[in-house]
Amino acid sequence: MSVPKIVLFLVGCAGTLTVFALVWPLVAPTYAQLQIFCVQPWLSSELRLTIDSEGIAVSRGEKFLTQREFLSFGGLGLTLALWLMTPGLSWKRRVLWTVLGLGVLFLWHLLALRGLIAFAEALEAQSAGGLMALLYSVIAVGDWIVPVVLWGAVLLAYRFKGSGASP
Repeated sequence: MSVPKIVLFLVGCAGTLTVFALVWPLVAPTYAQLQIFCVQPWLSSELRLTIDSEGIAVSRGEKFLTQREFLSFGGLGLTLALWLMTPGLSWKRRVLWTVLGLGVLFLWHLLALRGLIAFAEALEAQSAGGLMALLYSVIAVGDWIVPVVLWGAVLLAYRFKGSGASP
């Protein structure tokens, strides 16, 4: 791939991430509400999930258990940037892979939220709070790794098929 294409890709990614950062505060509460809607049926009725200024707060009665912060969804912006700015793919494929990538990341976020809640409940019963930082780290790393791995795997598959699509 030529240097101008690489520069265009990087500038496009930076622009996409900038737009995402500007729009995200407006979209984040709706995205959080969608997660709550999807996860709530699998939770006990005594757990309450609410949206506050920082993210999704989980509590049991008046006792705060844990929180999933809005800032932890940055992988959505990375997914948009990687797929929409990839040279060599038609716009139809870029949009298709963007939608699929966002869907995979949404499932990751649902799994992470459910896992965080289950872990918080276990910690509440056992008082082993030191492991919560480890779980937060695994979730955060996954939020950034999942888009890159999916993007790389698809581009490698296209490369092997001979389409010439490469970053």
